[in-house]
Parts: sequence; C-alpha cells; structure tokens
Amino acid sequence: MRNLLILSFFVLANIQAFAEKNIKIRIGASPVLSTAGIFLAHENGHFLNEGLNVEIVPFRRSGAPMTLLLANGELEVGGGNLSSGLWNAIAQGQKIKLVADKGHISKGHSYISLIVRKDLIDSGKFKTLKDLKGFRMGLTALNGVSQQIAAERVLNSAGLKLSDVSFQKMSYGEMNVALAKKLIDATIQLEPFVAKAEVDGIAKVVATLYDYYPDQQSAAIFFAPHFTKNNQELAKKFIKAYILGVRDYENAFIYKIKKDETIKKLMKHIQIEDKKVWEKTVPIGLNTNGYINSDSLLNDLKWYKKQGYIDSVPDLKNIVDDSYVKAAIKEIGNFKKPNGK
Repeated sequence: MRNLLILSFFVLANIQAFAEKNIKIRIGASPVLSTAGIFLAHENGHFLNEGLNVEIVPFRRSGAPMTLLLANGELEVGGGNLSSGLWNAIAQGQKIKLVADKGHISKGHSYISLIVRKDLIDSGKFKTLKDLKGFRMGLTALNGVSQQIAAERVLNSAGLKLSDVSFQKMSYGEMNVALAKKLIDATIQLEPFVAKAEVDGIAKVVATLYDYYPDQQSAAIFFAPHFTKNNQELAKKFIKAYILGVRDYENAFIYKIKKDETIKKLMKHIQIEDKKVWEKTVPIGLNTNGYINSDSLLNDLKWYKKQGYIDSVPDLKNIVDDSYVKAAIKEIGNFKKPNGK
C-alpha cells in the first residue's frame, strides 16, 4: 500500500510538471535594456530550469498595445513603462498586477537621460536648459507616462513648462533616427540608445533624470488577470527565474562578471552590435531583490490625477502584489555582492 501511495505521488507530480511545461507563458517585451532581466532569464536557462515554457513577444512600444493584450488574455506577462493607460485599464476593472521592478532611476543607474542634437549644441543654439523652449522633443507617450513627469521636472528647473516644448510620440528605437534626420531637436531617451546617440555623434546628454527625479519607478513587470488566477505556482516560478536574470545583469554590468558574454546574449534581443556603445552604456536600475517602489508610483499617480489623465488615485495595495517576489526571495535569498567585490 505504501509503495502504491509513493508511486501515485510521483505520477501526479510528473503529470503536474508535464502540464506546466505545456502552458505557454507569453511575455510582452520591448527591445530595451530594462528588459535585460527577461532576456537573461531566457538566455541563461533560468526559465527552463523552472520548467517554464516561455515565448518572448517583441513590442516596439510597451504601452497601450501591451496593456490590451494582457487584458484580453493574449499575454500572460508584460514588462514596460508605467502609464496612465495602464492605470485607466485597471480602474475599468482589469485585474492586472504589478509584481516586480523592471527599471528605476537610482544613483549610478541613471539610465534615462535628456539628449539634445549635437549640431544644436555645436552651433550654440543650445547652451543651457532654458534653450529647450520651442524645441521639438520625442516622448513615448503624450497623455501620461513616467518619463513625461521626469521631463517636466527638467523643464521646471529652467523655468519652463511642458507646454514650452512640442512633444512628438515615437518609440525609443525611432528617436535616434528622428534626431539624425533633424525631425526632432531633443528627446527623453534610455540606454543603450543614449550611448548609441553619443557614439554615433548624433546627440549629447544634457541632463540625467536621476538629478531631477531620483528613485523614480519607471517600469514594472505585469501579470495578466488570467495568469494570476489560474497559474499561481507558474507565476512564482516565473518571478524567481526573472530575479535570477536581473542578478545576472547586475553581476555583469556592475561587477564585470562575464560581461562580454552577457553583452553577446543581450545583442540577440537588442539590435546594437557596436561594442563601444555597450561599454558606454549607463547601467539600468534593476532591483536585485525584485521589489517595486510604491512611493514613487503614488507620486506619479497624483501627477496623472492633477493633469486629468486618470479620474482617481487607486489603492496600490490592490494592484502592487509583492507576494511573488517574497516567495522567490524566501527560496533564493537576498542578493549578495560577489566575493571580493
């Protein structure tokens, strides 16, 4: 009887493992460096080690299109900017959860910058931030996005308002092309495209956003309603694998462990091959323990409300779910610096 029970246990365990491997986890991901945790979890086998069957679905922009697919059950996981569109979808009843950090601005990790065309700087047309008045500036969204708030802080520091510049909506990948063609004068850009703009001689950094909005939570990992409802164990395994991917990034770019190897893996997903760009790139702020900065989210939500982009400030306790991060940390422990570093 005892042997039969043991056999039954193993059969059930194998059935569960088979079922989990056959549930495809579709991940919406933009080809930017803040997606490094997802890319490296995939490339370094962390998803595979957890028995997860993942598909990375590329997005040029991570805003409304990704939110719609999460809400419609066409993606299980998303990762991208925090925008008013996301908050409005949640306000309308979509139970999308924010479960882990995917990019924040911290000291030494100010990976988002304001860059201005080099020819405008060289000609003297741009000397100080006050000269931004009347400029055409690129932005990923025009009706409420985290970088819009940071842009306002930069402009305010020079006595300017958002209305003093002309914002044009475009993806991060399109921004450098627009600068090169002189279709815009400046843009809020993120790495590695900031470094590429400088290496290519297109633009120069004139302000790093850490100096104006330190510790801003600019991006997050999202779970779709059907994923959290039906696949709790898979969701926990996903975040564990993701955090291990984030730690791989931190070890490579901060502590120089397997950096060249890591860059080659990231090149498969981010189409930049110039090594000079990768060497110049400012590291992304990624929480190696996964947690989201809810205080920053609350500040941004108040701004969206003031601007009329959302009707009310939601209770983040119903939206930010750190239980998956806590489960992962319980298993793998807090991040520790490599020996001797």
